[in-house]
Amino acid sequence: MPKFILKFQGVLIKEYNLDKPCLTIGRKEDNDICIDHMSVSGHHARIDNQEGSFTATDLGSTNGTFVNGKKITTAILRPNDWITVGKHILYFK
Repeated sequence: MPKFILKFQGVLIKEYNLDKPCLTIGRKEDNDICIDHMSVSGHHARIDNQEGSFTATDLGSTNGTFVNGKKITTAILRPNDWITVGKHILYFK
């Protein structure tokens, strides 16, 4: 099953299975992946799963969302890509 591995400064924080059609990432507690850090917007980004094809979308965040170091609006994810949200990194496995 595809998953995200959340790290901060190289330290593993948590792993998330991608078993829903949509996951939200942000600082507010109503997100599926909650990252409590001031560099993360309340509702920062969304991951959509459409029949096993995963897409990352920035939700108008203040600091932007980056895939493999490039700022994105929307990007298709491939295995081993990484998403930077604030100062945290989500590795797509």
